Amino acid sequence: MYQLEVKFHLVNNLFSPKQGWQVVVDIDSMERAKGPQHKPDKKEKVLKAERLLDGLGVTFGAHKEYGRVDICATHPKYGTYLIEVEGQSSKQKEQAMYSALGQAIILMNRSCKSIKYAIAVPDLPEWNRQITKIPERVKEKLNLQCFLVSSNYVRQA
Repeated sequence: MYQLEVKFHLVNNLFSPKQGWQVVVDIDSMERAKGPQHKPDKKEKVLKAERLLDGLGVTFGAHKEYGRVDICATHPKYGTYLIEVEGQSSKQKEQAMYSALGQAIILMNRSCKSIKYAIAVPDLPEWNRQITKIPERVKEKLNLQCFLVSSNYVRQA
């Protein structure tokens, strides 16, 4: 599952605008499979995921307050989630996890308790192994949640 597909399934299954969430999704050019280095099926899959996100009613671009976070989801009752997302890529899973964790930590410059931070990855054994490397006490101290995403559900790890 490519990063843009993970974003779609996460929003669709957990942060649906139909359920009162305001969602801003940032997409970079690599996610859109620009350039010849991408697998042939990627462009078709990610364009479909982007159309589906648009159909859900998300806003695209950098968030006005939080900047270039992969997903910012805000709900009047449940607060704000700032989420870094990884998916299938040429990066090693471990390096991708470190990248997402580093990006999430950089976002943590606010002391507002209603902001929750998260990392979202495909629900596959190799991603689950990476997520479980983050100690529970560290996730608690950082107010960090980890989501494993499939096309039908999202589970917290």
